[in-house]
Amino acid sequence: MSVSVHPPNILLVDGNEQSRQTFGSFFKGRGWSYDIVPDRTSLAGALERGTYDIIIADVEMAGPETVKTLREIHEKRPSQAIIAVSPTSSYEDALQLFRSGATDLLARPIDFSWLERVIQQVASSRRKDARDKASYRHVTREEMDLCFTSADLADLDSVSLPLVSRLVDEGMLSQNEGLKLRLAVQEAVLNGLEHGNLELDSKWKEEIATDGADRFSSMRKARLADPEYASRRVTVRLSFSDFRLEVVVKDQGGGFLNGRGGPESGRIDSLSCSGRGLALMSSAVDEVRFGSNGSEVTMIKWLDASKNKEAYGS
Repeated sequence: MSVSVHPPNILLVDGNEQSRQTFGSFFKGRGWSYDIVPDRTSLAGALERGTYDIIIADVEMAGPETVKTLREIHEKRPSQAIIAVSPTSSYEDALQLFRSGATDLLARPIDFSWLERVIQQVASSRRKDARDKASYRHVTREEMDLCFTSADLADLDSVSLPLVSRLVDEGMLSQNEGLKLRLAVQEAVLNGLEHGNLELDSKWKEEIATDGADRFSSMRKARLADPEYASRRVTVRLSFSDFRLEVVVKDQGGGFLNGRGGPESGRIDSLSCSGRGLALMSSAVDEVRFGSNGSEVTMIKWLDASKNKEAYGS
């Protein structure tokens, strides 16, 4: 992956020396600007001295008060991007971190390829060129459709969402809301690619071959080389109307619900599955629904809390 024209500026807070060295080597290898601190007190000092695109904080190794500190940071700097590193990615724990101000969640062991995608997405979002801005306050309705093959998505660092950018530009979404929404859509698209179109099982990540490669990565590469899987499509439909933004992501896989319910029963609170991805989506929007046996996810975000949602059939 190429280095961004404007490399991100990162602050890492981590109480484990070996972990700090691992992250530092990763940042340095990509030419990114970064500072590393070991605890909550040092974190506060670093924030007084400078500003950062992204804060990465290990909520366990940096001390029990780190979550409280991140909440305080979010209150003072609503647009600050925060990635929390947690030993667990259960739905309940992840949702608590998102509600405390985390933009995204990284579980151990660290998936650095995923982290790189997220950081590039955050940097691109926060440093968007002013010339891309357009007046949007007078627009009352807009729709756009995006369509990608599996092969297309394998070559993309992130999915561009210009409609979301315009809503952020005009203050209809805060920068932090827009960033969370982009990451939630990215998560849904990646799930559609890997678990939908390519039919990969997360458990395969634990199956390591004698050459050191995990089965998940090997099968991903093999299926992307197979025209049957590579040509399958993921579609993204965005619709903005009456202060309501709806995003629908659909893949061509069989769906993770496996016939356990149709579109109407596929609400997020009726699912037995859990984890970081669902927590990210449910914290980024007001409503999440699953349809077509789980191969379709609909995310709804209300842009004006003063609007009567019942009037629009929510």
